[in-house]
Amino acid sequence: MASSALKDQPDGSVARVIHRAREQAGLSSQDVANLVGVGLRQVQNWSAGKGRPADRRRLKTLLDLQYVLDLLSDIYDPESALIWLHARNRLLGGERPLDLLSTPEGADEVIKLLDRLADGNF
Repeated sequence: MASSALKDQPDGSVARVIHRAREQAGLSSQDVANLVGVGLRQVQNWSAGKGRPADRRRLKTLLDLQYVLDLLSDIYDPESALIWLHARNRLLGGERPLDLLSTPEGADEVIKLLDRLADGNF
């Protein structure tokens, strides 16, 4: 995604991503805070529509989470997607996909695996 597109994300979009993370992935606000590397209060503010991450890396992490949730919804039913995201995965070196999303390299690894799963190439 181009950097100008990241700047143009409306505040409500960030709140929707956080809400979806709670609903679909079973994440708490603290989980989201840990994932993007901010305090709980900051995530609560974003969730209430008060601002968005000023740091592009943090915004990208939230957008990567949204993308992963989209991919998961194409492959699994909600309960299976939740389990897949939280469980250790042999194809990810025994790591939990959710833990890998906090770094760009880890997010790319998770996305590549989901693409392979969607194509039936695992």
